[in-house]
Amino acid sequence: MAIKNVLSKIAFPFIWLYKWINNFFTTRVKYDKRKAIWGIIFILPLMVGFIYFFLIPFCTTVVYSFSNVKNIGTNSETNQFIGVVTEWVGFDNYKYIWNEHATFKQTMLSSFGSTLLDVPLILIFSLIMAVVLNSEFRGRAFVRAVFFMPVIFNSQAIDVAMNTGEAITEAMEGENRDVFSAVFNFTEFLTKANLPTQAVNFLSNASKSIFDIISYSGVQILIFLSGIQSVPKHLYEAAKIEGATQYEIFWKITFPMVSPLMLTAGVYTVVDSFLRSNILTTINRFKTAGNVNFAGGLGNLTNYGVHAAMSLLFCLSSILIIAIVVLLISRMVFYYDE
Repeated sequence: MAIKNVLSKIAFPFIWLYKWINNFFTTRVKYDKRKAIWGIIFILPLMVGFIYFFLIPFCTTVVYSFSNVKNIGTNSETNQFIGVVTEWVGFDNYKYIWNEHATFKQTMLSSFGSTLLDVPLILIFSLIMAVVLNSEFRGRAFVRAVFFMPVIFNSQAIDVAMNTGEAITEAMEGENRDVFSAVFNFTEFLTKANLPTQAVNFLSNASKSIFDIISYSGVQILIFLSGIQSVPKHLYEAAKIEGATQYEIFWKITFPMVSPLMLTAGVYTVVDSFLRSNILTTINRFKTAGNVNFAGGLGNLTNYGVHAAMSLLFCLSSILIIAIVVLLISRMVFYYDE
């Protein structure tokens, strides 16, 4: 009882303040203004977080990308961080990473191409598996859990744990790949089938990344599965009464009804695939203090400025890929009007 009394005394001022504010708004403020005020109150934490954790660091990164950033260090007496000094260098950081850096341009372009390749493959595989998992069969719950397991295994903790045994299995997997390639060469088979070179390269790259496609399609399968389950049942019943086949039902009902979710799954696939690319490894090499020699007699650049420029190019590339994917997928989207 003593604890209850103490808590009631502590909470009394807050309860009184809430009642006063509620009474003030109820008696003196109109309903429309109250809705606007409460809307501002609810969105205020989001705006503060957006400005403090995103907008300010983003603007700082933009400034650093055009500057030579030098770390002053700490005060020897108080041991407090003093700050940094920026010196405007224009586009020198961008010139260095695009013209003089050994691997950034090639890594960026390869990551860009691999992401564009992963998007259609993962979306097609995810949609097909969602249709299969939505059908009635024994052990459906277990099969769904198996296809969602890659989402768990792709977490950082599991990835570190699994990399421990990678060195042990790498030699065995290499031997297995050599045996399989000696028995059957998929690329050579497609070439002898007189397929176009572009189709051979696409199918060959897809076959090499089949494991990654299965591993990174768990979330997309769940997105499509939820969309398929929300399709009105009477559409399927009417189609079956009219004698439509499963193939016709898929293209006339299932695919159009889940097409809006392809935008969500496509954007998620782009972000996930681009974050898994090798470009982040190249960028993170410049996140510590140091200098970079810039050719042409223009002096040295700092790692902080180069890192900021690489990060900004990475952000712009991500936005460009998302825009391309959204533009292409939006042409296939069908919105069902109730």
